[in-house]
Amino acid sequence: MSAKKTETPKVPLDKIRKAVTKAEVEGLVRSLVKIPSHSQVPTREKEVAEFLKEFLEDEGIDARLRQVEKDRPNVIAALKGSGGGKSLMLNGHTDTVPPYEMDIPPFTPKVQGGKLFGRGSLDMKSGLASMAMTLVALDRAKVRLRGDLYLAAVVGEEERSEGTEDIVLNGPKADMAIVGEPTDLEIQPSHRGLEWLEAHFYGKAAHGGQADKGVNAISMASRFVNLLESDLLTRLRAKGSPTMLPPTLNVGVISGGQQPSSVADHCVVKIDRRWTPEEDLQTVFKEIYDLFDALKKSDPTFKAELKRDTTGMKTMTHVPNFVPSDHRLVRSLSDSAARVLGGQPKVTSFWGWTDAALMTHFGKMPTVVFGPGGKGAHSRVEYVLTGDLEKCLLVYAGTAMDICG
Repeated sequence: MSAKKTETPKVPLDKIRKAVTKAEVEGLVRSLVKIPSHSQVPTREKEVAEFLKEFLEDEGIDARLRQVEKDRPNVIAALKGSGGGKSLMLNGHTDTVPPYEMDIPPFTPKVQGGKLFGRGSLDMKSGLASMAMTLVALDRAKVRLRGDLYLAAVVGEEERSEGTEDIVLNGPKADMAIVGEPTDLEIQPSHRGLEWLEAHFYGKAAHGGQADKGVNAISMASRFVNLLESDLLTRLRAKGSPTMLPPTLNVGVISGGQQPSSVADHCVVKIDRRWTPEEDLQTVFKEIYDLFDALKKSDPTFKAELKRDTTGMKTMTHVPNFVPSDHRLVRSLSDSAARVLGGQPKVTSFWGWTDAALMTHFGKMPTVVFGPGGKGAHSRVEYVLTGDLEKCLLVYAGTAMDICG
């Protein structure tokens, strides 16, 4: 007699859907948006982290705070498994960019036309709320996972990624992870690396009335920027990448000189460089030095140096993120999303940089980005599509049940 193959029964998504209402998920997003948690707040993410921890504890979820820096705690929550399954981490950041000069009240969330407005509504308190409610829904539905399911609500993603660095260095460790940045419900297992560079140009000061006796650093910088965009940027676009969007660069800041009647003896050009796994940092730097050499050949007074701007990172380089499209996590997310959305989701590449790269590369936790849709991250009008909140929750829950068992 041949033994019959036994299968673990899957929990229907309807059971998860009934465990948490749409209004509850939306309400949590509202509560998080109401609490400012940007770099200009004296206690930064402290209040929003404490609120989220208390919310989870009130729901019976094991949650704790772990200080990353003074008054800047990560929230680490867990549904502990019974054993024998893979572990999964849901990762989202509690900080936002400042409101700057928004055209809407930044911390008075408003819902209109299927959109929830406010600073951080899209980037990324909506994804974070859906992830938190995933733990709540699984717990309420009495789903018992074999592997551990973690939520890491981290500080500092908008600046130096201090929170996720702490997770990578001090745990918890998971077999795989999802970052809930907004992706318009597309599955994005890759994105480019990010490097900030400063090109410094050195001239010779002189009076504006005797400008020919000086060497103008601003003129040097302008020739460099023209060559950067006409030559290097064109070559980068032509490179392409088989795994993600093509490499690119952007001149974000140029500053130099002191006043109109003085020849500028110093000028700085700040560059944002997005690089792919087919490149390396040595190549990124050499390309700039090659432009310096070309300009010096045509102008012996040309003098420049390249510096690395590390203000946007703590200790870990902002490398590209890449998880193969046939990886189990990508397949699991795709299957779960297909059930929730009623059709196969797109698998694309994220256009920005995320903490996923730190977890994949340094933490050895293959990490994929998936989150809701909306518009206006970092802009004057920011909103998330409220209809995507429950969809994300269900996709996260379905993936957790598959990965963790």
